[in-house]
Amino acid sequence: MPNFARIKLLWMRLRQTLWWRPALWSAAAVAAAFMSFLVDAWVPVDRLPKLAPGVVDDLLHIMASSMLVVSTFALSVLASAYASASSAGTPRATRLVVAEPHSQKAVAVFLAAFIFSVVGVIALGTGRYGASGRMALFICALAVLAWVVVSFMRYIDVLSRIGLVAHTIEIVERATAKSLQQYARQPLGGALAASEPPAGARPVRGLQTGHVQYIDLSALQTLVLECDGHVHLAVQTGDLVHPAQPLAWLLDPRCGSGPQALDGAAAQTLRRATDAAVRKAFVIGAERSFEQDAGFGLIVLSEIAQRALSPAVNDPGTAIAVLGSQTRLLIDALATPLGATASVCDRVTAAAAQPEALVAVAYEAIARCSMSQFDVMQQWLRHLAALVANAPPVVQAAAIQLVQRVLARAARSGADSEDLANWQVTATSLGLVPGLRRG
Repeated sequence: MPNFARIKLLWMRLRQTLWWRPALWSAAAVAAAFMSFLVDAWVPVDRLPKLAPGVVDDLLHIMASSMLVVSTFALSVLASAYASASSAGTPRATRLVVAEPHSQKAVAVFLAAFIFSVVGVIALGTGRYGASGRMALFICALAVLAWVVVSFMRYIDVLSRIGLVAHTIEIVERATAKSLQQYARQPLGGALAASEPPAGARPVRGLQTGHVQYIDLSALQTLVLECDGHVHLAVQTGDLVHPAQPLAWLLDPRCGSGPQALDGAAAQTLRRATDAAVRKAFVIGAERSFEQDAGFGLIVLSEIAQRALSPAVNDPGTAIAVLGSQTRLLIDALATPLGATASVCDRVTAAAAQPEALVAVAYEAIARCSMSQFDVMQQWLRHLAALVANAPPVVQAAAIQLVQRVLARAARSGADSEDLANWQVTATSLGLVPGLRRG
């Protein structure tokens, strides 16, 4: 039975590459060019209007020469835009900018049109096309040309936005919203909450060093159902793992001392097989990813704000825009009660979710870089107040503790006394100081 969760992950990873859409559409263009000669066997010649000699060849030659230039231009512009997104925003956002579908579609159309015209010229030179086939090829060429014109008009709009910081923030916010909404529906991905692994469980350690990018809970559920066992996750997506750290704790009655236990050699063979199956459920890579990692998108947004606040850039407006994105994301995600969706993997457990940790991930680094930016800190406090007004109690407490921590750090780091006094007044008026919160 196919593993749909793993197929979905592979599809999402494929969509983040630049080559797949041009390759697919180019293959379709080649198929259209070669299949046009089959029309000769289906459509009588006397039912078609006559074409002037050479019109199809001339059109295909013009398209071939022009589309090569346009494709090269489009790719060079995208390369510059990706470099701009990396330098003006953060390199972690480049994957999402590359995966942006509008720019991919434009490049795919231009490249497919170029390949279609080249293949059409070659196919015409074989002499396989009759009058009906040449008419079919001519109609296909006109359709491709119209497709190119429409795509070029859309590409102009893409060029006006791609690579800009605001566009990068928008793309990262969309990707983060998906992972946060999934986290809000199922904080543990469908597993049950448990503080400790079951008694008698053995650790299963990984073989790689890196970040957990994805955990296939359905595969783990299937594995433990076969052995009537249990698995407890020792790590979550985004965690750094290494060979000395357990990925999970597995309880397999077949490898224990109970009535279902196998003898020594068979148990060792089975242990190695089940450990390998558990490791296979964990996708580990050099970097964190957006698919299941609810906090990674907030970190990427925070990096954009930190770069904007650096002395070399000095763009407080971008930092304020990031604060707005993060506040929207957390309020929208936390509006759904955590764990509202029932667990789907009752044989898989994990440590309880801690949504309050997302507050520090989103806001603390920005505050550390905003000590010399009075307006940014004022907006920082107002966004924290908005989060407190719309979040569950555990997140409210975390936000208030963060405000206290940041104000204390500002006092220790020698922030301007007048600015610090104003921030404290703002925090008090917004109800972010214990004992003085507004009703």
